[in-house]
Amino acid sequence: MEPEPQTRPEGPPNDAEDWTDDQWLTWLKATDGEVTDAISPPSVASRVVHSTGGQMLGQAMMGLAIAMYGPKQEEVIIVAEGDGEPADDEPFTVKLNPDQTGKSIITFKTGPNSRDTTA
Repeated sequence: MEPEPQTRPEGPPNDAEDWTDDQWLTWLKATDGEVTDAISPPSVASRVVHSTGGQMLGQAMMGLAIAMYGPKQEEVIIVAEGDGEPADDEPFTVKLNPDQTGKSIITFKTGPNSRDTTA
């Protein structure tokens, strides 16, 4: 004689075919949580924000911020990976001095004799 499949007290049996449809429906109804159909009323802040006056006030505040501080400028950063040191075939060289920008040097190469002129 085979032992009966054991059911866990908090759940269905190990083999789903052991229960009838009515037993399954009873168990599902017992495990359902409380259903609340009541929707909470909107708060005062929500009503103000979504009203016409609230929308106009918000847009006016944003316009004032743009007028005072200027438009928000998003910084665009472009990153490209190179394959090592830059080639020496550029028609110019740039030596930047970050401390004194007036002393930065741009050297232009002209002609095949590579005579350099400094600007």
